Amino acid sequence: MKLLSHYEISGKKLISCNDDNEAHRLNQVLALLDAGEDLAFVSDAGTPTISDPGYRLIAGVSEQHTVVPVPGASALTAALSACPINTERFVFEGFLPHGPKQRRRVLRELVTEQRPIVFFESPHRLMKTLTDISAIFGDDVEIFIARELTKKFEQFYHGTISVVREQLSEQFASEVQGELVLVLSSSAS
Repeated sequence: MKLLSHYEISGKKLISCNDDNEAHRLNQVLALLDAGEDLAFVSDAGTPTISDPGYRLIAGVSEQHTVVPVPGASALTAALSACPINTERFVFEGFLPHGPKQRRRVLRELVTEQRPIVFFESPHRLMKTLTDISAIFGDDVEIFIARELTKKFEQFYHGTISVVREQLSEQFASEVQGELVLVLSSSAS
């Protein structure tokens, strides 16, 4: 709505779509498409279906209608384009599990990965995730963190995980704001 208001576009109907209502919204979207309406699927935090809801909607729509992608900002590609770690080939894991036990299990599964590993992370879990990465990968693993990409408070952090954790804890007395992309160097780097 903020984007539409900014460009003074009015009269457009917005339909929210999230993990909880995606199946219900599919029927609503299909009815509009069947009636000849043109629809756009947008996300307020990056590219739809890249660790955001939408794949069920896209799968259902594409069975009966053509889905046309429109390239746009993606935190994943934006972070990789500024990353000083070789990301010619990488593994994208999306968001790590919320619970510490599950998060550590996933990280242990990835410890032998030879390619850089890319994660999305929310600000309120960042320091706990970095602590878990440090415990499993070691304090000397190289990491790159991109925060608030293409926005006013965009920031980048790069170095060993111990250095980056120190930078973050010194810079932010409170929680870090804005979604983050973490690129963890491979064990082969």
